[in-house]
Amino acid sequence: MDRAGSVKDLAGELLALKKASGSSFVQLSEKTHYAKSSWERWVNGKQFPPRDAVERLARLCGTDPAPLLALWAEEDARRAAPEPVTGAEPVAGTEPGEGAGSGAGAEAEAGPSSARRRRTLWASLALAVLLVAGAASYAALAGSGEPPAPPRPKPVVKVAGPATGCTLTGCEGRDPKKMNCGADAVTVRTGSIPKDLVIELRYSRACQAAWGRISFAQVGATVVVNNSDGAAQADVVHFDRDVYTPLIAAPDDGSVWVCAALPKNGPRSCTGRFIPSEEKAQQP
Repeated sequence: MDRAGSVKDLAGELLALKKASGSSFVQLSEKTHYAKSSWERWVNGKQFPPRDAVERLARLCGTDPAPLLALWAEEDARRAAPEPVTGAEPVAGTEPGEGAGSGAGAEAEAGPSSARRRRTLWASLALAVLLVAGAASYAALAGSGEPPAPPRPKPVVKVAGPATGCTLTGCEGRDPKKMNCGADAVTVRTGSIPKDLVIELRYSRACQAAWGRISFAQVGATVVVNNSDGAAQADVVHFDRDVYTPLIAAPDDGSVWVCAALPKNGPRSCTGRFIPSEEKAQQP
């Protein structure tokens, strides 16, 4: 199955569960604290969902999450695997269209015994070259009186993450979209003020930064992202119902969290603290 197919299979299962539950995207958002727009993308196969969202939907619908999580894990592993190499380069010294067929015909014309003799001759010549090269290397090392140098370690190839415009404190006060911090961002903590708004703490490992977001909020509602260094960034809903804060540094050994409040000194609520180093330690 190709990657697009597996994403559609998972999306199909999520869509079936949504229909069985009888919930709208708004109701799913209120019950799971994931944004309505996120559920629309996941159910329609436009974006790969987080594992927690798949499990929450299964439990919300009263079904065993194990089959869905197995399908999610299969797709997650497939996404992490490198793309297969397609096609093949032509052999040096041959023209397109030449291959085993033309070589086989020439060998057939020369006869099996002639072909065997040529293969034996080439093998003998190659062995002789290797023996001479090995003897020369041994003589050079023996004459120098120095032990052979150990083999050089192969360089470690690191896979580059998404190209970002900032990291840590260099991200303070900047827009996460313009800095491309949303490329690898995940929602690491959620909260809510029941029946009023949903709170999300968004984190980018590439930027080592975080930001807060609220959805389904009234005009005048506020959201503030804080870190353990005492920094904070905030924004207010001026129109529509969604808003997100500028970026704040999220170092591995620090913590970040988000708080939101309704307008006119209304109720206030915060997410739990997120500590990047502890999350990394829990990963397999």
